[in-house]
Amino acid sequence: MITQSGSMSMVFLAAVAALAGGCRKGLDDQGQIGASVGEVMASADESANGGAATAMLPGLPILRTPDELKGPMWRRVLGAVMPSAYAASCTDVTFSACAAGVRTRTFDGCSIGTATLAGSATLTFSDTVACTLGATGDTVNRMASLTLTGLYGGTLAVSSPGGGQTLTQTDAGFNFDVPGMERVLTGPGGHTLFDISTATTAPIVMTGTSRANFEIVSGALVVTHNLAGYSVTLEPHDLAWASTCTCAVSGSLTGTVSGGKESGKSATVTITACGQADVTIDGDTESVVLDRCAVI
Repeated sequence: MITQSGSMSMVFLAAVAALAGGCRKGLDDQGQIGASVGEVMASADESANGGAATAMLPGLPILRTPDELKGPMWRRVLGAVMPSAYAASCTDVTFSACAAGVRTRTFDGCSIGTATLAGSATLTFSDTVACTLGATGDTVNRMASLTLTGLYGGTLAVSSPGGGQTLTQTDAGFNFDVPGMERVLTGPGGHTLFDISTATTAPIVMTGTSRANFEIVSGALVVTHNLAGYSVTLEPHDLAWASTCTCAVSGSLTGTVSGGKESGKSATVTITACGQADVTIDGDTESVVLDRCAVI
């Protein structure tokens, strides 16, 4: 039998172990590039999966709370052992009915883990009656204005300053354009930790009709690190989905860095599994977790 005193001792030891093994590097280039690639693949998946029979409703616009919003490691360990009560889950929030081609999902302080989400995601369809993609040439535009706030302060803001994301149905599958998205992470002390913009200079061309046969065969994605003053343009190579993942599970993206201290150097993102990739910049490789990619 474990007494209350013994239980608290175990919590303390777990916290010490987590602090000893939980030290991490600062935000790095590889991590930010990987996160941006994951976000774009997940957004394309949400928009396209299901075919014409669905309203193309996306899942949560933010799947993973950044570590910087979770508070100190010892608080996370205590929270896992003695969880507090939080607001209703964001998974319970649904889209409004189709109205003149528009459906909106409004978040009002609901929870994603220990963080809370506020703002809205809006889908605008060219099919103003049914809000579906039912024919070649039909489109849906995704716009977001969202703020995820950590339990101990800090925010992740997602916005669409360049026009969001647009999916167009084609004879072979879909084209996914990103006129402009931005993700800004601010720490509990008010310091901006990253400011990343994404856009496409050539449409991301997807073949297939569902996760069982989706593949990205061409396009050009530009990831801009606004704080560090550099961008990298990535071209996809055989990014193939599996029915058990919301993102590609194989393939790669390659490109070149422009601006900043790494200007002119090569960049490669190699998908190694669902939600995981090796990101290499000028021969320096790091394994990263891809934002918003998940096993289903």
